[in-house]
Amino acid sequence: MKTQELTKREQADVTRVQQTETFVPAADIWETEDQVVLRLDMPGVAKDGVEVKVERDTLNVRGKAAPAPTGTALYCEQRIGDFQRQFTLSEDLDRDSISAEMDAGVLTIRVSKAEQVKPRTIQIRAGNN
Repeated sequence: MKTQELTKREQADVTRVQQTETFVPAADIWETEDQVVLRLDMPGVAKDGVEVKVERDTLNVRGKAAPAPTGTALYCEQRIGDFQRQFTLSEDLDRDSISAEMDAGVLTIRVSKAEQVKPRTIQIRAGNN
């Protein structure tokens, strides 16, 4: 196994990795009987650095990563940047029931299904015999 040397690199190497980028966060989406759940990986983004907006049929997610530490970078493998992603909401989803929570760099968004598309049981009445 090769050991990484902790010494200052050439200035060109350090400057290259400090540029801020915008990333598309990795997302998992799954459906339950009552809702659609989205999980987005947003490492380095705190709860107060996330914005979730609904505009018409579009769910917009933006995350602002914490600024890079001050000082001179000696060696960097992690990329620094903000996150942005958009999802189209179908008519089967209730835009007024969207909730979001952030935990350990993972944003979970829950969108309830509209009442008219949720499965329901039909009561059977006795006939007039």
